[in-house]
Parts: sequence; C-alpha cells; structure tokens
Amino acid sequence: MKITDTAILFVIIAMPLAFLLRIKSDNLENVEYKNLLLNKYLDAAVEDASNAMVVRGMDNSISISREKALESFFQTLYTNFNITDDMGKHSLKAYIPVIAIIDYDGYWIYSMETYTNINGEETQEMLWKSKKPYAYDSNGLVYLFTLDDYVKVFDTVNNNFYEGKREKITGKLPTDKIIHDQELFEQVRKRTIVESIKSDVNSAINEHNKYAKLHGITYHFSPPSMSDADWHRNIEDIGILSFFQGIPIGLGGERFNSFALGAARVVRKDSYYIEQHSNGLYYYHREGCPFVTKKDKVYDSRKECALTGALPCHTCNP
Repeated sequence: MKITDTAILFVIIAMPLAFLLRIKSDNLENVEYKNLLLNKYLDAAVEDASNAMVVRGMDNSISISREKALESFFQTLYTNFNITDDMGKHSLKAYIPVIAIIDYDGYWIYSMETYTNINGEETQEMLWKSKKPYAYDSNGLVYLFTLDDYVKVFDTVNNNFYEGKREKITGKLPTDKIIHDQELFEQVRKRTIVESIKSDVNSAINEHNKYAKLHGITYHFSPPSMSDADWHRNIEDIGILSFFQGIPIGLGGERFNSFALGAARVVRKDSYYIEQHSNGLYYYHREGCPFVTKKDKVYDSRKECALTGALPCHTCNP
C-alpha cells in the first residue's frame, strides 16, 4: 500500500473517532455547566424560601410559615427555569422528591402521600406531614431536643417533667450523664436530630419512585450521599432543605442530583469558622471570608473561638 493510501485510510478511521471524542468532550463540558447552573437555581430557591418562611409578630415573636416557604421556593425555580404553564410546573415538581423544614424544636417533611379521596379514588399528592420533635429516649427518660442547648426531659418512671437550658436543669437530674456532660449532650442532640430527619428524608425519596413512574420518569430516586459534616451544617439553624434529582442534563444519560439548604439566621445570628494557617497558627473567620475552605464545625461567637486558642483573621476582621 502506498504511503498516500495509508494516510487516507488513517484519516478515514481517525476522523470519526476524533469527532466522537469531541462530542464526548463537549457533552462533559455541557453537563458541568448545567450542574453549576441548576445548583445556582436550587440555592436561590431555598435562600428565598428561608427568608419568606420567617414571620415576625408585633411582639417580635417568630413563627414559621410552611406555605410561604413553599410558594417562594417554587416561584423562584419557575422563574429561573422560565416556566409559566401549569404542565411545565407540574413536570418540574416531579423531580423534587422531598423538602424538609427544620424548625427550632422539630421538623416537617413535604413529600408524596397516597390516600383515598372523598370519591373513593386513590390519589397521590405532595403534602406536609405532621411536625415531628427531635426525640430521644434512654433509661426511662425522654429527651426533646432543640437546635441549641434548651431541652425538655420527661421522666417516664417517676412521671416528672423538666425543661430549660441544659446547665440549668443539672440539679434536677443529678445522675443523668447526658444532661451533666456537655460534650455528650451535644453528640446525642446532633445525632438525634440528624438521624430523625435523615430517616424520614430517605423514606420519602424511596416512596417517590412510585409517583415518578406514573409520570414516565425512568430515573431511580435514591437517598443522597451526604457526609456527617453536611448533615451537621443543615441543623445549625432554622431553615429549609430541598432535594432535586433526576432531571436530564447530558447526552450520555447524565442526571442532576443535588440538595441545598437555606438558613433563616434565627438561632445563630453569626457564624465563625476556625482554620489552620500555613504558619501553623489557627485563625477564626467570618462565614464569607475567602480563607474559609471548609465548614465542618461552626462557632457561635468570637469568645467561643478565642477559647480554643484561635486568633482573629486579619482579612475579615471578625
């Protein structure tokens, strides 16, 4: 075979391969772009919802409006997706298996519910479930936790009830390890809140598959892979947690799968984070500081940070 023939043959073979590789590369870039864009949409929706759901009374009291949160959440999504028709709105909702509102002393789950209507017909609809407390029981004591150190304890053996800040009720429960040990109290409190919400979120997502099939969605909804640090960040304050799964974003069958939290800044007004500098010293920073690279643990005050030995950041000046 002549050299020219070999060259032509190489071009004939190589061109389709190069074309396919180009398509694959372009698709990956497109998928990455759509992931970033949809995460931006979701973040904006939960942020708007978290602001809308806090209703302040004349006496400066605070209440949570699930309806305002839901309305604001979906309105922001519809606007960003440029959806105005009812069919489009209904289709988009099918990719949101569960929404959770995290309140100070409990949480609500918004998810698919199957029930029989007044006409005797089986109906499927996204509904709010009853509010659930952050409850934990051990050795005859039932603890009702909150997002801070305020707790209610019911002694089922002696039929006694106690409530207040953890350190204020230690004298009333002299032998209780959870109440007397602050570190243990925080571990049990956080674990109880996370496990309660996680269990109901996972159940709701699994249940959503039945609904999705009816609407022609072949994607299998499954509980998200969230680290303990992610879950702990989600319970730092009153907020709304939403999951968005299954919407197609690529030619290779890629699907969007993400979650977002919007915090209302009610329990914790300020957040600080401690990071080790390259000089070996630890500094504490405001939340928006460019030197904050991880948010595994949040501190509520500058004093709390200083007690760890950390120094104030020279950039954000907390």
